[in-house]
Amino acid sequence: MGTPLKSPPVYFTVVQARFNTLLKLGDYLPSIQEAMRKGGFPDFASRKMVTLKLTAQEGDATPPSVTNLEQFLFGNADKTHIFVLNPDALTLQSTRYGRFEDFSAQFLKGLAIVHEVVQLDYTERVGLRYLDHVAPRPNDHLDLYVVPEVRGLGARLGGKAVHSFSETFSRVGDVQLRSRVVIQDGGLAFPPDLTPDGMQIDDRFLEYSGHHATVDTDGFVERRMAFSAPAVGEQLGTIHGVISAAFKAVVTEHAFQVWDEE
Repeated sequence: MGTPLKSPPVYFTVVQARFNTLLKLGDYLPSIQEAMRKGGFPDFASRKMVTLKLTAQEGDATPPSVTNLEQFLFGNADKTHIFVLNPDALTLQSTRYGRFEDFSAQFLKGLAIVHEVVQLDYTERVGLRYLDHVAPRPNDHLDLYVVPEVRGLGARLGGKAVHSFSETFSRVGDVQLRSRVVIQDGGLAFPPDLTPDGMQIDDRFLEYSGHHATVDTDGFVERRMAFSAPAVGEQLGTIHGVISAAFKAVVTEHAFQVWDEE
């Protein structure tokens, strides 16, 4: 277990396990909610979403199918951790990440609650995703914090660079990894597919406005296997190792020194 940085740049973390679809999830909800409440997640809410599925092939005019999806949210009292339960997935979102060991253990605890109530049959995808806010301290330049490969062509094109985006998709063993870096001016931002759901975000991230990089690192394993919480934990450990190496390849030693000083 490594020593955490004094001022880590991570501001949002997501972990998810997808499993066999539960068409009668609503029938189990009271038992799940009560166990979540006793487990430290008393804040409950539900929301309905509409999803579109594109099934048309080339030359086919078949319209997309529309699916109504209800999600159930279980949050802690501080609004720093929220479980999101779908009929086919459990997700844990956090704005107070801390250590990987503690974060993953909290997720596995929630997954165990769901399994105890519904008896899951299998998992087919396990994923882990981090958003890091890389902002230079006063009198520093962002170039000191991120490697040249992700800085874009702003320095070569002349004028003032407004926005730069870099994405690399790779495979490391069983882990599929997507590493994105967005460089821009302004305040803290979230990718369009992630929402903080009213969660409490650290003031030091909200107060910053200026030139910065958002490092979005997403790792996942897609493989169907009989449900096993220890196996999910092992997959998360493997994914975390790949993500950690990817993040260290994007940011500089200077950045780590700054985050460990403040």
